[in-house]
Amino acid sequence: MSVFFSSDLHFFHKNVIEYCNRPWTFEEQTEELISRWNSRVRLRDEVYHLGDFAFAGKNKLQAVLDIIRQLNGRITFLKGNHCDSRLWKLIEDSNLSHVEDIRDYKEVRIDGVKIVMCHYPFETWNTAHHGAWHLHGHTHGNLPSKGKRLDVGIDNHPDHQVFSYDEVREYMREQEFVVVDHHK
Repeated sequence: MSVFFSSDLHFFHKNVIEYCNRPWTFEEQTEELISRWNSRVRLRDEVYHLGDFAFAGKNKLQAVLDIIRQLNGRITFLKGNHCDSRLWKLIEDSNLSHVEDIRDYKEVRIDGVKIVMCHYPFETWNTAHHGAWHLHGHTHGNLPSKGKRLDVGIDNHPDHQVFSYDEVREYMREQEFVVVDHHK
């Protein structure tokens, strides 16, 4: 089993293509995002999606659910600022077997490393001074990384892909803890 992280797919958001210089058209976006996700993620892999999965109102909620059904992996969704709150209720009511959890914030431990995840970037986070990593989205690659913090949105990946745990680990190896509070 492998672990992946992503954020800010923005299904059904036309303007994000121009804002983030995505290499496809609006008409191609849904198929392209599904294809890129499934090209890396296998059925039993674990995926943490850190917010802004879709930019869709009431009339597109069923279409978003149909997209989720097509995605590989066991998915934990973290809420972002662009997802309609009715989407989370619809997902819960649909009992999708590969949706593991829906929340605002999540901490996990992988290979002995604590990983703190939220849609929004933090300047400091739980146990950062002990080497914890912070993964976030929201900024579409526009916020400079600092210390062991990384934007895992697809617009920050060189191939517009989900980030593998190995890619994140390799990035974090090069980073040092940055003191921003009383912890040293």
